[in-house]
Amino acid sequence: MAKLLPFEQAILTTVAAALPDGYREQFAKQVLQINKVQRLLEWNEIEFYSMRWFKVHWRPDVLFPQHEELELASGRLQMAGAVASIKVRAVGGHVFSIESDSSLKPFRAATDASFVLASAAQPGAPTDGVRPPLS
Repeated sequence: MAKLLPFEQAILTTVAAALPDGYREQFAKQVLQINKVQRLLEWNEIEFYSMRWFKVHWRPDVLFPQHEELELASGRLQMAGAVASIKVRAVGGHVFSIESDSSLKPFRAATDASFVLASAAQPGAPTDGVRPPLS
């Protein structure tokens, strides 16, 4: 597993706790499989990968049933003197990124950052009274 910074771990832990049971287990397995973290230049997007032999490789048994892009959660990352709006996204059936409109560099050394969840996805939940298939 790649070394996640404390604020990244705080975000992912909070998101995991808010997901439905089946997704929570898959999400936890995905986080354990992350072995590359790419923080884009301004740190307003942090991308997670599972690499094998220099190629992206997520084990099929850890993937969510839905493979389309999905906003897993949104909320507010905060610490003394800094606040950032956050979105956590899944792509291709796995957690992919933490995104923010502002730079997350101020949080890189923070040990007291907390993530306050505003909303979490309920994948597979009916949105119009008809439950979509999970596979």
